[in-house]
Amino acid sequence: MFFDRLTRMVTRTLELVLVVSLALMAILVFGNVILRYVFDSGLALSDELARLLFVWVIFLGAILASREHAHIGFDALVRRLSPRWKKIFLCLSGVLMLACCALFVIGGWSQTIINLDNTYPVLGISYAWLYAAAVVFGIGMAISIAYNIFDAVTRPHAPEELVLIRQMEDRIDEELGLLAEEAEAFEQNKHKGAGK
Repeated sequence: MFFDRLTRMVTRTLELVLVVSLALMAILVFGNVILRYVFDSGLALSDELARLLFVWVIFLGAILASREHAHIGFDALVRRLSPRWKKIFLCLSGVLMLACCALFVIGGWSQTIINLDNTYPVLGISYAWLYAAAVVFGIGMAISIAYNIFDAVTRPHAPEELVLIRQMEDRIDEELGLLAEEAEAFEQNKHKGAGK
């Protein structure tokens, strides 16, 4: 299905952005420590950029965790409910979370507008970039939550699939399965290309 493929592509893009951001943060901070203690100098923009990246990593990581159902939650009650009640609770909690997402978008947008003229002393970019992370988070989470509700209501699911908190082992098994499928598809394409 198109929407599933799009969701997978967006998830992979988020993962890539997070990996690059974390690597850049590590290089900036570690490099600055080395420069300060070994060469008695440092990069002035390192601290500001690392802080800005850290905020974006947190918010984008929360969106990714929502897509992968990796957030911490209390599911003892929901696991004991019938599938019909699980769907009702999923929709109810989804509506409450959508309201929180709206607050993030509204508050983040207000702060972004307020801080358009304020700039980072060293980076020279607007503080609006910092507060825009809340807007992106609110919209991304809202899309993720709306998709979870739509998926639960419109598609058939096993009762355990209606609990949107998965154990770490389940997530690892699913990722390994996806990697195995991708490797198999790669091998098939490789053999088709060699046969021409």
